[in-house]
Amino acid sequence: MLSRFALYFDEVARRGSIRRASEFLNVASSAVDRQILKMEAELDVPLFDRRPHGLRLTAAGEVLVGLVRRWRRELAIAQAQIDELRGLRRGEVTLALAEGSAELVSRVLLSFRNRYPGIIFHLRIAPSQAIVDLVLSSAVDVGVTYNPPDRQDLRVERAIVSQIGAVLAPDHPLAAEVEVTLAQCADYPLVGPDEGHSLRAVIDKAWSHNLDGLPRFSASANSVELIKALVIGRIGIGLLTPLDIVSEVERGVLRFVPLKGTNIPLSVLSIISASGRQLSPPAALMLRHFADGGIES
Repeated sequence: MLSRFALYFDEVARRGSIRRASEFLNVASSAVDRQILKMEAELDVPLFDRRPHGLRLTAAGEVLVGLVRRWRRELAIAQAQIDELRGLRRGEVTLALAEGSAELVSRVLLSFRNRYPGIIFHLRIAPSQAIVDLVLSSAVDVGVTYNPPDRQDLRVERAIVSQIGAVLAPDHPLAAEVEVTLAQCADYPLVGPDEGHSLRAVIDKAWSHNLDGLPRFSASANSVELIKALVIGRIGIGLLTPLDIVSEVERGVLRFVPLKGTNIPLSVLSIISASGRQLSPPAALMLRHFADGGIES
């Protein structure tokens, strides 16, 4: 992986002789000399003063050897980290999830587990603010939550932005629409999150911008799973995000129709960790898996 020139050049600089460097490297002297001459030609500057009793770095050679040695050190560190990741066979990771994110998280964990089958996960469902507290107190390694606060001690590793919409049974009169307004939804019974759910504030804000007052739900619940069950049971139209109903849409049991109107707020699902905390190698690796796109929007 390390270029031949960097390897040969560094050894010649250390030993002051092409012959001694070639003996140490177990390669022909001509091969070592050829690499150095080629680089000197490319740079149009000598790297060594050729003396009767050996070689000595020129000023240009001193600059280059410092760069080469820093590169070799950094490469060695990177290789050690990669070897550590390759060697992961055991470990534990704790996560706190907002209710409604479990399906997406499970997909990420499945792809992660296929690569690192020995890692054990401990997951818990918690309210959004509780997830922030759990992350900051080190009770969990990683949090997956909606609309986290902007704080210096909290780091957002990845954010997935989505807009609330109407969640409908496939045969509902509005299911064929491309977009719907809240006024259209208000003509039917509504099902939504209760006041303890982070999505409720988003819905209330959208409602106040587009209609008078606050929404009146025929049924409300603190569980996305229960809201989906109520919609499937034809109790009413649900107000959720597309991230909440991925598998139901794939199975054809629910339909998502985006809302149109003025100032429809966005819901942000974020992967969070505590700023400055040193995570275990399994937790750090999984966090990078999330951040690099383990969850697809």
